[in-house]
Amino acid sequence: MIRLSSSGIIWCLAILSAFVIASLAGVVEPAGLVFGIILLCAICELVDSSLGMGYGTTLTPILLLLGFDPLQLIPTILVSELLSGFSAAFFHAEVGNMDLKRGSPHLRSATILSVCSLVGAYAGVELAVGISRRALAMAISIVILSAGLYILSSPRATSPYRTWKIVVLGVVASFNKSLSGGGYGPLMTSGQVMSGLEGRAAVGITSLAEAFTCLVAASLFLLRGNALDFGLLVPVLTGALLAVPFSAQIVRHIPERAFKNVIGVLTIALGLFSLVKALVR
Repeated sequence: MIRLSSSGIIWCLAILSAFVIASLAGVVEPAGLVFGIILLCAICELVDSSLGMGYGTTLTPILLLLGFDPLQLIPTILVSELLSGFSAAFFHAEVGNMDLKRGSPHLRSATILSVCSLVGAYAGVELAVGISRRALAMAISIVILSAGLYILSSPRATSPYRTWKIVVLGVVASFNKSLSGGGYGPLMTSGQVMSGLEGRAAVGITSLAEAFTCLVAASLFLLRGNALDFGLLVPVLTGALLAVPFSAQIVRHIPERAFKNVIGVLTIALGLFSLVKALVR
């Protein structure tokens, strides 16, 4: 049975209070679409913070179909992933899904991935001009698909942890994200599982590492004079942040073997989805 801690309850009350204050201040006008966005973002974040993947990949195309402009969505998604990522890492650590104490392997992996993500993102921007986006998207999709198949085909196998594997993973995942805008979560989460980390810890570490990546991206976006659409940001953040403490509890209660199978299945699904998108471009 899922039970929120006292900090989780306080967190949800604070988020709801902030939404009410924003509504009273006229920042956002409560309506059917607003509450629909809150529910949609809550579901997407629940999946993302529970399995380490799926938030941006699912949310962005749906909001585009609802008529929002890409320039509205990019900073909104980045800021929401930034805040939800840090908060997800906090709650995952609080319930014991990962250990962020000084000297722990989980903190070391999160630090390495965060630093390597910055390197990979920079490299991706520098090399973007001379690379075929379609070929890259197909290659990354095949890598994601292969990772999911590996996890499902050997659910009991454990690979020895190696720092170099985490370094390569961080660079490749962020490189892909900077070029294609997606694929970060599936690569990060499945890659960590294949590198010897527990599924629960991999999800929390992915949230933390992606938050740092989004921090840099959002900062660059805002420094270039782009503005946030608070009318969209408020409901997106409300839904995403409300889901965070629930996702940490869900991860805590799923058996590790079953959790790895779920990660494998979802990784395969997202790999196939990305491959189909690349083929029909």
